[in-house]
Amino acid sequence: MLRHHAWRAVLVGATLTASAAFGSGAASAAGAQSDVVACHADGYVCLTTNDLFEPTVSVAEGEDYAFFRATEVTSMSNDTAMTYCVDAEYGFKLSPGQSIEVTHTVTGLTAAPDGNCLS
Repeated sequence: MLRHHAWRAVLVGATLTASAAFGSGAASAAGAQSDVVACHADGYVCLTTNDLFEPTVSVAEGEDYAFFRATEVTSMSNDTAMTYCVDAEYGFKLSPGQSIEVTHTVTGLTAAPDGNCLS
């Protein structure tokens, strides 16, 4: 009878240990996913995409950028002193220092030294 209780205690302990290990791993993975934010690099506009081949795009201040095909962008961070015009499903401005965490289908970025994005 003592052996049965000892074996049971080992199984319960192993189950609790495994649950704790897998539970904390799942929590860490979920936490890492929720911590995803726009990349930041001084002097660059940084885009995070859903493209497997180009998950992050960095555009140097003053440069324009065109995607090969329309690409789903999940976040943008403008760490430059210049406004950028974003060509997307509707065009909009990305002001200096601005970061956004909204998904847009983007075809390109154009530097706008004068801050004007009207065509």
